[in-house]
This record gives sequence, C-alpha cells and structure tokens, in this order.
Amino acid sequence: MRKIILTTLALLLALLIAGCGGSGKSSGLLRSEARLEGMYEACRHVEISDPAGARPTIESDELRGFPRIDVTTKLKRSNGMEYPGTWSGARLSEVLAEHGVGDDFQELRFIAWDDYAARVSHDIAMRADTILAYEQDGEELPREQGPMRLVVGSEDGFYWILMIVRIEIVR
Repeated sequence: MRKIILTTLALLLALLIAGCGGSGKSSGLLRSEARLEGMYEACRHVEISDPAGARPTIESDELRGFPRIDVTTKLKRSNGMEYPGTWSGARLSEVLAEHGVGDDFQELRFIAWDDYAARVSHDIAMRADTILAYEQDGEELPREQGPMRLVVGSEDGFYWILMIVRIEIVR
C-alpha cells in the first residue's frame, strides 16, 4: 500500500513539475501583455487609405519634424474619470496636407490595432487642438498606447484614439 501511495505521489509531482515548467521557455510576458506583442512596431507606420487610390504612410518618427504643438487639457473618459495633462505632437491637418490629403473630405475613420474604430468629422480633424501626439507631460507616450495617438483637446476621450494603424479618408 505504501509503495502505491509513494508511486502515485511521485507521478503527481512529476506531472505538476512538467505542467508548471512547460517547455522551459518563458516569453516573460503576462497573458494580457502577450496580446499586445507586435503592436508597437505595427503602429509605427500608419497607412492613409484614400478612395482616390493614394496610400501614403505616416511614420511615427517623422512627426517630430513638424512644428511641435502642445495641448493642455483633460482626457475625459466615458466612465467620468478625467486625466489632466499636456500632450505634444504634430497638428493633424498639417500631417495630412504633407501626405497629399487636402481638406476636401467629409470625415476620417481611425482604425486601431485592436480593430477599434472611430469617425472624426472634417471640422474636428481640422481644429488647431487636434494633434497626433507622441508625448504626454514631456515624456514618450506609454508603450501600450503606441508611438502616436490622436488627441482632440476640445472633445471627450471618444476621439482620443490610440494604437492607430490606419486612417481612412471618407469623401
């Protein structure tokens, strides 16, 4: 009887060790972090999709070549929480113009890496406080937000898209 119990315990211990150890290769990421793997790099290149056929790309690094715009405001979330701060980046209207997008569109559709999408009207897109931000409070954006995010200082957080991968022009 004692031999059966010891054998059973040894077998359970072996299974436990094998189950916990897996392959011995750990990614070092939590499950919630693993789903974001590759996101940051993918968001460094934002495609502009125009029904006229043009498909220029905004590179996150090029934003620093535009005049720096600082927007001091509060990010207002739908749950009522507010986050005051200063976001810095390039004015969206100037970035679009540099990439051949005039102001003859009805709206822009921003698509995020996780397939979240939001429409931004022409009027909102062309405002002086609508920027593609690369900094928050003088520091790089947190990595989980991507290398750039849309900030609309005069609007609620619904418009503040992060992890942007594509901007679709609606004419």
